[in-house]
Amino acid sequence: MTTHEDLYRIGTVAKLTGITVECLRAWERRYGLGPKRRTGKTRFYSPEQIEKLKKLKALVELGHPIGSLVELSDDQLEARVTRAPTIRPHRLPQLGIVGPNLVILEQESVESDQVEVCFRWVDLEDFLQSRPTERAALDVVAVQFPSLNPDAIERARRAVPDCRLIAVYQFASPNAIVQAQARGIRALAWPVTWEELARECASPAGTPMRAGKAAPRRFTDRELVAIASQALRNGEETPRHLVNLVTQLNAFADYATQSILERPDDAELHDQIREEASYARAQLERALALAAEAWRIVA
Repeated sequence: MTTHEDLYRIGTVAKLTGITVECLRAWERRYGLGPKRRTGKTRFYSPEQIEKLKKLKALVELGHPIGSLVELSDDQLEARVTRAPTIRPHRLPQLGIVGPNLVILEQESVESDQVEVCFRWVDLEDFLQSRPTERAALDVVAVQFPSLNPDAIERARRAVPDCRLIAVYQFASPNAIVQAQARGIRALAWPVTWEELARECASPAGTPMRAGKAAPRRFTDRELVAIASQALRNGEETPRHLVNLVTQLNAFADYATQSILERPDDAELHDQIREEASYARAQLERALALAAEAWRIVA
């Protein structure tokens, strides 16, 4: 550290932020997150840069790809850290629906046990003009499009950059469908049933839907322990086996997150592995919920 400018060498920055030196260098090389100053080969970082790096690390550990964060301002990063979702017991994916047909479809259908509808907008403009805090609470958004218009899809994507986006279209060319799916957007032809839509929102079935974050947990560690303990007292093996599988995948998610930070050259691969594993865990959690209900186990 230099005393007159409060600049920190890269080794000190690694200790203060928890980001390895190799990762800091890779982020500089790939995303331009370089030091404030260089003297020869020595890098010097400012206190402000250290605070930004801490926020980036916290958001990466929550599942945000580093590539989606580097262009954000300090205020935007702070807002994301502040609104980072806490895991609620038995949390279902939080869904927003956009479009008259989808709103009516939900009204005419029974409540799903796969997703929870939080917000509804009658058209795309209402959705785009809604409060950012509402959109930030969502895990997935299903938007009705009369046709798969790339401009309209991009406007919806910019409004919810951290959510999975499902496009329910009435008309589309084969090329438009291919383009949407290549961008990680699941495209469904109208009409769809509410059950079909809920299943698409709750799982990565079919075309992989890049979410920018892992699927949310349905059970806390405390609840998993309670379920396993009660299943043991009841002499039921199935819930205990499911708890074991879920905890294994939770542990693997932590390992994959650490791999993203420690092996930045393979960060994109580990991020995808972590995301897919999180969906496998989400499916097992659904099975565990069914087993717990069948054997009257209450966490």
